[in-house]
Amino acid sequence: MELRGTIIDADFSGKEAGGSIRITLKSQDKSYQLFDPNFRPYFYIVPSSPKIGKEALLTVTIAGEEGEEIKAREVLEERRLVWGKDLRVFKIYLDNPRSVPKLSRALEEFGTCYENDIVFWKRYLIDKNVPPMSSATVQIHDEGGRLVIDHISSGGSATSEQLSCICFDIETYNPLGIPNRDKDPVIMISYTDGIEYKVLTTKKINREFVRVFENEKEMIKGFVDVVRRIDPDVISGYNSSNFDLPYLMKRAEKLGLEFAIGRQEGEIPKIEHHGLVEAVRIPGRAHVDLYHVAKFVSVVGASEKVIKVNSFKLYEVYHAVTGKDKKMVDKPDIWKLWDRGGEELEELTDYSLADSLTLKELYDFFMPLEIEMSKVSGTTLGEASLSTTSQLVEFMLMRYAQLHGQMIPNKPGDGQIGERMANPYEGAYVKTPDAGIYENIVVLDFRGLYPSIIIAHNIDPSTLCTDCTDFFEAPNGAKFTKQMTGIMPLVLKLLIDERAEAKRAYKKDPDNKELSARSTALKVLANAFYGYLGYARSRWYSRESASAVTAYARFFITQTIEKAEAQGFKVLYSDTDSIFLVMEKKTKEDADKFLKSVNAALPNTMELELEDFYTRGVFVGKRGSEGGAKKKYALMSESGRIKIKGFELVRRDWSKIARDTQRAVLEAILKEGSKEKAVGIVKDVVERLKSGKVELKELVMNTQLRKGIGNYDIKSPELAAARKAVEKGIRKKSELVGTTIGYVITRHGSSISEKAEILELADDYDPDYYIDHQIIPSTLKILKELGYNADELRMKGSQKKLGR
Repeated sequence: MELRGTIIDADFSGKEAGGSIRITLKSQDKSYQLFDPNFRPYFYIVPSSPKIGKEALLTVTIAGEEGEEIKAREVLEERRLVWGKDLRVFKIYLDNPRSVPKLSRALEEFGTCYENDIVFWKRYLIDKNVPPMSSATVQIHDEGGRLVIDHISSGGSATSEQLSCICFDIETYNPLGIPNRDKDPVIMISYTDGIEYKVLTTKKINREFVRVFENEKEMIKGFVDVVRRIDPDVISGYNSSNFDLPYLMKRAEKLGLEFAIGRQEGEIPKIEHHGLVEAVRIPGRAHVDLYHVAKFVSVVGASEKVIKVNSFKLYEVYHAVTGKDKKMVDKPDIWKLWDRGGEELEELTDYSLADSLTLKELYDFFMPLEIEMSKVSGTTLGEASLSTTSQLVEFMLMRYAQLHGQMIPNKPGDGQIGERMANPYEGAYVKTPDAGIYENIVVLDFRGLYPSIIIAHNIDPSTLCTDCTDFFEAPNGAKFTKQMTGIMPLVLKLLIDERAEAKRAYKKDPDNKELSARSTALKVLANAFYGYLGYARSRWYSRESASAVTAYARFFITQTIEKAEAQGFKVLYSDTDSIFLVMEKKTKEDADKFLKSVNAALPNTMELELEDFYTRGVFVGKRGSEGGAKKKYALMSESGRIKIKGFELVRRDWSKIARDTQRAVLEAILKEGSKEKAVGIVKDVVERLKSGKVELKELVMNTQLRKGIGNYDIKSPELAAARKAVEKGIRKKSELVGTTIGYVITRHGSSISEKAEILELADDYDPDYYIDHQIIPSTLKILKELGYNADELRMKGSQKKLGR
């Protein structure tokens, strides 16, 4: 019998003797649990002496934890590339994957063991070359009601199966603030699959979406029943690895209940370590914790919407993605709302449901990228959702190393990690600009500089050589052989070629979210290879190789700068892979000729590209605390688009007058090249504020309430304004919790909090506050680098002239 579908999950099922690999396959009609009991665990040993043979390895026998015999069941002699050298190795087969660590330690006297630390289900995906979330073809037969795999292979095409999901959230009783799993009950469980939505609880509440249970045990059992009935491929929560699932698991254990939300009857989740974070695996399903996904997307910038948040609270991420606010309550007061009942309990119920509905929106937003990350890296969806770029790159390299007969390096020990971290290398070249305003600028970028350097010069730990005769020699003196292709340049070339294909397809179909996500995933992972090469915990770490990449980058950047200067361009600024040229009397044709002349001399995989022409720019030559130059500039393109880097632009919680003034200052500098006009704009605003002519609506600052308005001890202006609005009957407490409040700083009071009033209650404003805490800070970030100080902007002093 043949099945075709998508691999959702892979794990090791150890119920029967020796256990077996289990694959969860989603086909068009249903999900299947498939087993492969014939895949055997193994590891390698590189013998320390040519005299060591198979017989010596077969004679070693040790006892397991339960007294069972652990020994090699078969030993095969093979040839394998170990750090670029073709070596004689032994492949050691065992009966049980749990025995691999113990037997490999026992055989260390015969040589160096490799691939003895690879999780068994990952070993299976690597050896079978079947990446999850892509199509797979499986030949199976029925064996006593169990579907056994005879053969499995990649289908070689995109998957068409749609994943089903449940997004869920829990509320807990918390009289001490932080709930205690041993004694504080779960009081609500909300969920949605996109169609059905409910709140499970133990109190009768006047909401049609509420389902009431007799007690906590029955409620948790009710949630288990929901999961088994809907049978989702994916279960998703927010911080569910650290809180929701472990809490439910512990409460179920305390109550004598089996929290069996796995795919098969009786299977419960497992808490595992995943790098430096905790993970919860749900057998047969993908567990996607959107908290980790949001952090990943924010760090790598892998989203059309830039996620800039002060913290990764659910409501902040939701607002950053959707622009909407979610229903909120004050979390420390959840137990009070529960005990009080009535309208406050209904409010808590609405909040609980809002969490799951909010999660579903975020799930739909993030999942296309996560699915592509899983496809490209080759690991499961659940694993990909918890992984860093380094972990994803590592799994890719492990897959391709196996395909090309290369030994997978061992993980470094703590001592090695410490040594690597204590031995840094020189980074990118930066030319700091002279502060000032410049005109007629062209910006050129090396396309994918670090990946292209790795490919062009075959940079890889396995290609490093000292006695080779045909090689690339990096500016740092490292040599890389041309006789064999390293695994890193090989995989990078595949990624870059695939991305070019995805981008071409996306241009023809710009509404295709999958193509957009695939292009982004390929770009993110390709850009992560250099970082992984120099990452202290990397299997493929090589200080010489990473240093060679940055040495080549400095070489090509400085070489391009020299060529530009030789052709009469003024080099204004350069950072890592970009060069900013002041054209002065040069034309666009001159810039194009220069670009072509540089590319003619570059290796084939490298290319200098035109980013854009800019009519004017303001640059700041500021250096960071560690001595490196910081990117800090603003440019205006010929089309009028403004590009800003490094200037800390005011946030939405600043007043409109501050935002408008800062934007006007930038436009005066960029559009007209007049810092004098920019200063005049600030002085005019200061004068307007002093004269009382500014409308109150321009002075409103909007901040989301993060604390309950009952927390009077917290002296924040937004909280004080909200409290006064409730006391005066202008607003209801229930309307304000978790929402965004707009307030004005008035003249009445001795502190900022005392002066804060919501717009409806404000009858004046404090001009000194807005001048000193809004207008001056928001504009001085730009103007102080052009020779102006705060007193000059306040009209209390004279400008300190700035040379250029």
